[in-house]
Amino acid sequence: MIDPLSFLILILLSFGLSQIAFAHHFANRLFWMVVPGIYLLFVVHPLALLFALACFCASTILFAIGRITHSAWLKSRLPYMILLLLFVPDISLLIGNAPILWLGSAFFIIRQMMTTAQAIKSEASFDAFIPALLIATFFVAALPSGPVFHGLKMWREVQKNNPPNYAEGFYRLFEGFVYLFAIAGFLSMFVSRIDVVQAINSAQGDTLVWALNYILLKPLVGFGFLFATFYGYSRMAEGTALLFGFEVPQNFNKPHLARDLGDFWKRWHRSMAEFVMQYIYLPLLVTTSRTKLALISAFGFMGLWHNFSLSFLIWGVGHGLALSYALPWAKRVKVPPLTLRITSLAYVVFLSAIAHGVWTL
Repeated sequence: MIDPLSFLILILLSFGLSQIAFAHHFANRLFWMVVPGIYLLFVVHPLALLFALACFCASTILFAIGRITHSAWLKSRLPYMILLLLFVPDISLLIGNAPILWLGSAFFIIRQMMTTAQAIKSEASFDAFIPALLIATFFVAALPSGPVFHGLKMWREVQKNNPPNYAEGFYRLFEGFVYLFAIAGFLSMFVSRIDVVQAINSAQGDTLVWALNYILLKPLVGFGFLFATFYGYSRMAEGTALLFGFEVPQNFNKPHLARDLGDFWKRWHRSMAEFVMQYIYLPLLVTTSRTKLALISAFGFMGLWHNFSLSFLIWGVGHGLALSYALPWAKRVKVPPLTLRITSLAYVVFLSAIAHGVWTL
């Protein structure tokens, strides 16, 4: 996780410098949105920056091929080759001791794929594609955890030179900082304390208290930390975009109020869920004509997107199976709304605990 205070300072400094000269010119805004992101990648892990530049070049080459080919079949499938780059960091970890840092890569690769797909589909020019791809790859506030979006739309918004939305922009920026610095920080310390209490209780033979901490409290607090971190970074990205005069997708909409698992995925990481539905689920559905298989495969992909591991594959397939079989069954037998709400959120926490190794001994 990037230090929240340093991240906030970098964002405020970038926005402040963008206001000194040519504040309302789109080229100036593009510069101060992108260059700090390049700097952040270089400081955190230079290899991650090289990887980002390599992905940028690969996306540009695929876009160029898409412009000159007359095959509709090839045009529609070229952007999916970009998704193969998602697994490069995992492969580098398997074959070497200097893995590429994941910072931003899982998110900017998705954004590059979406940008390339939309640019090929709309027959965009290179003059529009290159700045759009720069935003998709290096927009500083969206590097740590998204949201995902296609840069072509963002570039069009930036070119309108809309005035900054100071009130909402600063509100979301500092709300995100509070979640990252205060709430996620507190929960992180609480998780560490739980580990200490578990060790003491285990040594003293207090099985009941140990079980409550290990089975119930630790997964809940861990999921709370995940939400606070993810929500915090997302809000900072939304606020920064508003300060630069455009909007990025809002990633969260009170997921704790979800009525069921389907509703949860309309509220949690909405931009990624929409990407999976549009670019993975629907093409699979058209190809196979099998709704359940397409849904399970799409969420399996989402799991491997997070991390190429068995635990995240279980997480993805688990969500897909529940959405395909358990949720329709629950609605068919008319499970009480409160029961469905509680069991759905409990299932989300359960799968999250498996994926993040909460119960690893």
